[in-house]
Amino acid sequence: MHKQVIACTVLLTVILGLLIIGGCSQEDSMSKSQLAVLNNLLSHTVTDKQIETVELQQEAAQKFPAVDKMFKVIIDEEESYVFLVSPVGYRAPINTMVVIDAKKDEISGIKVMEQDETPGWGEWLAETWFTDRFKGKSVDKYLQRAILEAKEDNEIVQITSATVSTQAVLNGVNSAMGLYREVVLGEEAKPVPLKVEGFITESQ
Repeated sequence: MHKQVIACTVLLTVILGLLIIGGCSQEDSMSKSQLAVLNNLLSHTVTDKQIETVELQQEAAQKFPAVDKMFKVIIDEEESYVFLVSPVGYRAPINTMVVIDAKKDEISGIKVMEQDETPGWGEWLAETWFTDRFKGKSVDKYLQRAILEAKEDNEIVQITSATVSTQAVLNGVNSAMGLYREVVLGEEAKPVPLKVEGFITESQ
């Protein structure tokens, strides 16, 4: 009887340990909805086997607090890096996916997946006429907001009347770019704030 109790205890401990490990790995992996967004951005069918989680060092996480997760994706022996970022906008975090092409060192695309910004303007963040402005931008220089017209390669024309929301998305993309430069290229990059600085927001 005593041996059976010990055996059951050991078995339960092993099962519990596997559940905890499984829960942690699931937490670090990409969800089905995120994978669908990635496939859409890359115009390619990516499987879990092609995705590798990149561990974020504490120092890097502190410099780029908007970055929640980083992944490496290998397609036909070519690497891309995927960042899940949640910069704080006017009202709440703006959950965004950023994909960087490692061969070209430029943004392949971005997708705003979830936002709770001011109705009537926040929805525009997910529109392709806005997100397509980020495609092909080099990781060399952080992106800047332009009001009416982009005069430099690293400028993104903001959404009218959505200054803070636009800047928040830029903060998220810049965070991904900065982390990419440090982790992948081995360069030093300036920190990027989690919240939009210099503006009064509902989230403050």
